[in-house]
Amino acid sequence: MYNVDRVAVVALCWFVLWITVGIGIGVLLGTPGTGAVSGFFFALLATLGWPWIMPASINDWMDDLPV
Repeated sequence: MYNVDRVAVVALCWFVLWITVGIGIGVLLGTPGTGAVSGFFFALLATLGWPWIMPASINDWMDDLPV
């Protein structure tokens, strides 16, 4: 697996996590579609915080060269 693929997997998981959280909050508030959009935008903005949020093990895994 190439490094770009690893970054894409982490980004996909990141967006799925926050969209799912947004949907959950939207269901509790009675607006599931709005929650999904809000979760997407939050994930998009929070991507800028990856250098401070990302655990070192995941960051090292994304930087490892393929064998």
